[in-house]
Amino acid sequence: MKWSDIPFNPSRTVLRQFAALWLVCFLALGASQYFVRDRPLLGLALAALAVLLGLPGLLRPVLLRRVFVGWMVVAFPIGWVVSWLLLLALYFLVLTPVAVCLRLRGRDLLGRHPAPERTGFWEPKQSPLDLRRYFRQY
Repeated sequence: MKWSDIPFNPSRTVLRQFAALWLVCFLALGASQYFVRDRPLLGLALAALAVLLGLPGLLRPVLLRRVFVGWMVVAFPIGWVVSWLLLLALYFLVLTPVAVCLRLRGRDLLGRHPAPERTGFWEPKQSPLDLRRYFRQY
């Protein structure tokens, strides 16, 4: 993800979707705090925040433009760091051990090491005897 991927001028549809998600998520958080965690003041504050920003955002999405852009700017570094950490973990925890195991077993999946009986790396391709085989590729 690049900095230029952040939508600094989002469409009305995107803002309306953001307002709907804001309303649903913050109402759910407020209900969770109120009923499950037994924190009524925090639950009411989250529900009020959901209604104060969600409902006007559904009616006039332009009102939530600054909140949306601010949210995206704050979330961008988090997403960038998480994506790089996942790539590093995939590379060093999955691909590297597989490559080390294959190398220790002597496997050469690409055929890079020349065998003594071969003069080069050229491998001839077998052409089909029946020309109708070209129409049945798989």
